[in-house]
Amino acid sequence: MLTSISDGIWLVAPRVPRYPYSNSIYVEDDRPVIIDFGAGGTAFANVPREKIELGLISHFHFDHIHSRSLFPNAALMAGEEEKATYIDPDAYFHFHGYDLWDELMPNKREMYGNVIKIPPDIPVEPGFSAVHLAGTFCDGDVIQTGKYAIKAIHLPGHSAGHYGFYFEKESILFTADIDLVRTGPWYNSNSGSVGDLIASVQKIKDLNPRIIIPSHRRIQNENIFSQLNDYISVVLDREAKIYDCLKLPHTIDQLAGYRLTYPQQRDQYEEFWEKMTIRNHLRHLIEQGLITEIEPGVYQQV
Repeated sequence: MLTSISDGIWLVAPRVPRYPYSNSIYVEDDRPVIIDFGAGGTAFANVPREKIELGLISHFHFDHIHSRSLFPNAALMAGEEEKATYIDPDAYFHFHGYDLWDELMPNKREMYGNVIKIPPDIPVEPGFSAVHLAGTFCDGDVIQTGKYAIKAIHLPGHSAGHYGFYFEKESILFTADIDLVRTGPWYNSNSGSVGDLIASVQKIKDLNPRIIIPSHRRIQNENIFSQLNDYISVVLDREAKIYDCLKLPHTIDQLAGYRLTYPQQRDQYEEFWEKMTIRNHLRHLIEQGLITEIEPGVYQQV
C-alpha cells in the first residue's frame, strides 16, 4: 500500500507492519530512493522497482533488509557503525549476541529454523547473508536526491548503528525501530544500549519533527512528545524494577525469572532475549555506578 506523506514522499506499508515486515519509504525524485526494505513484495508491487537508484538501510535487522533483492539497480548504504555486520558472519553473530547463547542458555540447544513462518512475498529466510554496500553514512550526513535532502540521524540504542532519516524542510522523520509501539522498545541485542536509547529519544524531541514515520506503526502526527515519553517510560520502569530487585544479590538467571520483558514466554528464544535485556540493563546500571558485580555473575546495589 502506498500512502502519500508529502509531494514525492510515500509510505510503503505492509497490511500489518509487524515482524517480519516493517514500513518503508519511497522517495520519488531525480534520484529515486527506498528507505528500508522490509515492506515485502506485495507492498512494493506499486513501486517502480527497476528505477530505484539508492537504498538507505536504517540498521541490519532482518525485517528491514529482506526485500532488497527486489531492487536490482539500487546502490545500498548503511550506517558506518554496523558496516562489518553486512559482510562478516562473526560480526553479525556478535552484533545480535548469538555468541552469548552458551553462556546465557547453558544446557539448552539453540533452536534451528524459524520461530514464525516467513510469508511468500519475503524473498529470503532469516540468518546471515552478505550485503554489498556501495557506501556508508554517519550522523548528520545529507543525501541529495534532487529537490529533497535526506539527513542521516544516528539514533543508537535499538542497535549500535541504528539510524533515522530526516527530511528537515518538511519536518518529517523516519524513526525506524524507535517505533512508539505501546509495548515499548526492543533493545535486546548485544549492540543494544539502554543509555543510548534514552539519549536517542531525547534527540528526537530536540528535532521536534512535525511527522514521525515509525517502522511498525502508521504515520504519527499527534501527541509526539507524549508518545515518546510513554515509549521510553517502559525502559525506565523496567530498570527501576531491576534496581529494586538488586537490594539483594541476583544473577541474570534469577532476574530473568521475573519476566519483565516477556511476561508470557512462548519459547527459549524469548527466554534468551529476556536475559539479553537484563544484561543491557545491568550494563547501564553499572555505568551509572548504581550496582556492582559482587562476584562473577552476581549483581547488587552499591
